[in-house]
Amino acid sequence: MSSRILGSIGRFFITTGVVILLFAAYQLWGTGLQEAAAQGDLSSEFDELLESVESPIATAPTTSTTNAPTTVSPQTTTSVVPTTIPAPGGTIPVVDTYLAEKLYREGGEAVARISIPKIGLTKVVVEGVKVEDLRNGPGHYGATVFPGQEGNSGIAGHRTTYGAPFNRIDELEPGDEIRVQTVQGTHTYRVMPAGEAYSPELLSELTDFVVPEGDEDLGHIIVRPSATWVLGDFGDNRITLTACHPKLSASRRIIVAAELVSEAVDAPALPTQTILDDQIDLATEDLTGQPLDGGDTDEPGDDAGEVANASSTGVDPSPPATPSTDDVSLDEGLNGERSALFPAILWGLAAIAMYQGFKQLARRWRRWPAIALGVVPVVILMSLSFEKIDRFLPAG
Repeated sequence: MSSRILGSIGRFFITTGVVILLFAAYQLWGTGLQEAAAQGDLSSEFDELLESVESPIATAPTTSTTNAPTTVSPQTTTSVVPTTIPAPGGTIPVVDTYLAEKLYREGGEAVARISIPKIGLTKVVVEGVKVEDLRNGPGHYGATVFPGQEGNSGIAGHRTTYGAPFNRIDELEPGDEIRVQTVQGTHTYRVMPAGEAYSPELLSELTDFVVPEGDEDLGHIIVRPSATWVLGDFGDNRITLTACHPKLSASRRIIVAAELVSEAVDAPALPTQTILDDQIDLATEDLTGQPLDGGDTDEPGDDAGEVANASSTGVDPSPPATPSTDDVSLDEGLNGERSALFPAILWGLAAIAMYQGFKQLARRWRRWPAIALGVVPVVILMSLSFEKIDRFLPAG
């Protein structure tokens, strides 16, 4: 009896270990296959978007004395936006509906193509940093301007799962080139040294073991997950890449800032703009199911202290007005989908039941034919369970 009990316990732990290893393999490689398929579709989508525009769309500020909105037809290659018209209590923007349609996209749709030759990266960027968005590729923070426009444009990406587009951004050095293509043209950035991208006072006050003394020329900084000031307006035109740090953890964020060296384009206005709340978070990923903030032990009120310190350095830590009416929180969806837990359990139980059924069939019939028949349905059910578990956990 003792031998049978110990044998059953041993088989249970062995089976559990195998399932955990399979889930780890799914996250590290299976998610990469999903991302590759999504990138193929997004690349075609973005190419079609570019083909629908005869030449890059530029914008130029003008003024209007009429009360009628100005629109530009698809054949027009230069848009005249944003304009302003008289209105009680001030002015309102005149919206170029054609440009807005091409530039402002729904969450998960292709908005740009980023290329970083130094690390061999070429990916299509989607709009948004929700769980489902970052599974398809790097995501554009809806609270920031688009690449190439005046201001600070933010893009987040994974380092370990779903294609790991930002896996090697820690290798970027000052002067390395980042190119981003949008419907407004191709925009060139160059990575800035940490000491140039952020003032020494800001680094010393707000960063967390970011730049060791003597390493001010690094091409990146490391900050806490709550350091949303990196997406703020620094008075220049830049792009900010964010990812989790270190790899396989969400305890910190690695930040790369690059200065726009090509000519900036104007950002067209939308009918309405949403000002974000101060409580926003940097995009995250997590393989272990730890808290969204990576287990950060910051005491309540630390974020407020960071904002106060940033203001004292003369840098506005708050993000600019967003050109999107959807992203009211940069952290939306990144804490996992709690509704996915129940389906994950059901699919897992179905996989176990299927496995036990074919195991009994193998004992009563023929072993290898039963195994051959059972492999495919069991693998499918396990994959469905893994996919739901992955959705349940914080983005990874």
